[in-house]
Amino acid sequence: MFARSGGKGFALHKGALVAIVGPSGAGKDSVIGAAAQAVRDQPDIVFVRRVITRLSDGVTEDHDTMTPEAFEAGRAAGMFCLSWGAHGLFYGLPQSALDAVNRGKIVVANVSRAVLTDAVRTFGRVAVVEITAAPEILLERIMARGRENAEEARRRIARSVNFQLPHAACSYVRIDNSGPIDIAKDQLIKILSSSSV
Repeated sequence: MFARSGGKGFALHKGALVAIVGPSGAGKDSVIGAAAQAVRDQPDIVFVRRVITRLSDGVTEDHDTMTPEAFEAGRAAGMFCLSWGAHGLFYGLPQSALDAVNRGKIVVANVSRAVLTDAVRTFGRVAVVEITAAPEILLERIMARGRENAEEARRRIARSVNFQLPHAACSYVRIDNSGPIDIAKDQLIKILSSSSV
């Protein structure tokens, strides 16, 4: 969990989910991917590969794909420890994520802000890292993906409102990814590498 340490940052205890949240276009998957590469020699940090009912573009996001029907069947069979719907799609974290937390690992996953309460209920220890960016940058990045027109992109950004942390959440830190990705990547790595027992 995150805990303030004399105003000098945070301490992250092992055996926790680091829930990466933030608006569309903030670059969450890009920052996560860059951090994963940088700490790949640290076995106590586990990055979760999500399951989504959308094909992966192989560039901006890295996930496994299932059809909606297969996803629902998998959810009914207990394949996911956490799942949710958003923007007409289904998302899920595999049970292996919970297993890793139970083994004392730091588990990093991109999740919806709407399921943070469920995440706390499931994982126990949850530290929330919000990755965000300036509105004009969010719009530019969403448009670059080519999935939505300008009006749809603006509506998506408008839906990105402040959220309430669950009372049981460990704590929260915000990373601004408006600039070069290395800045946000280094901030996330510092957080993940600050673990203690």
